[in-house]
Amino acid sequence: MSTLGTLAAMAAIAVVFVLPGWLAYAGRWTEWVNAPYVLHAPLAMLWIGAGGEFLLLGSLVEDAGIRGIGRLLGAVGMSLLLIGGISLFWTPPSLRPRWYRERER
Repeated sequence: MSTLGTLAAMAAIAVVFVLPGWLAYAGRWTEWVNAPYVLHAPLAMLWIGAGGEFLLLGSLVEDAGIRGIGRLLGAVGMSLLLIGGISLFWTPPSLRPRWYRERER
């Protein structure tokens, strides 16, 4: 993928995943809590989006010729994607936002 294509993909991921996830964590978007069958998907969106961003950033760094750091960023991205995948169904209490934990009490 070209550098411009990678940057375009990063912008798309930020809008589609990171922004709604950030709004859910910040408590600005809370309507999803009462929706059936949603589980913790809006919270997972932030982790999945951040993982995608790190993967794409790692590929940009790899293309620039800095292999070690690019692979490290890719590994961080894969770890964040794993956390996001798990968080789709169950988000550990330590990763839940404060407003959500207070609502559960």
